[in-house]
Amino acid sequence: MIIFLTGMMGTGKTKVGQALAETIKCPFVDLDLYLEKKTGKRIPDIFRTEGEAAFRKLEREIKHDPVPNTPDLVIATGGGFPLDEGNREWMQSTGVVIWLQAEPQTILNRIQTSDNRPMLPRPLRLAHIESILEKRTFVYKQANYYIQTDGKSIRDIVLEILEKVEKNHA
Repeated sequence: MIIFLTGMMGTGKTKVGQALAETIKCPFVDLDLYLEKKTGKRIPDIFRTEGEAAFRKLEREIKHDPVPNTPDLVIATGGGFPLDEGNREWMQSTGVVIWLQAEPQTILNRIQTSDNRPMLPRPLRLAHIESILEKRTFVYKQANYYIQTDGKSIRDIVLEILEKVEKNHA
């Protein structure tokens, strides 16, 4: 089974995904890092030189690669990945989708100093996070399950994911 972790940047997709994959002893793929390795370019550079549309096209093409279609895999998507209907359909048809949530202030605190967030203006303000969440929440809600990550350890989040997945997909 493929477990997809979706949600806004800063909700813990990568760290939780790594821990989840380690726990269930399967590979982990961070789609943003996968894209960077595949293209040889950092995501902010792709945004700057080629634009968001080119980046989103690269994201859409990932679902045709063999690596993200390996059975028994944990995949952390980029925050905007599920905005594309084809990407959502692929995730729903090939695995279980978990939406990791966090409050806007938590997200802001977690990503405040990151320089790898091309969608965010500088200086970053809470209103920017709230605006992105407002536009994306309807898509994130289409996940099979959601988990609030505020104030929880990575281990607790992993256990909560396993409980939901094992209970309903055994």
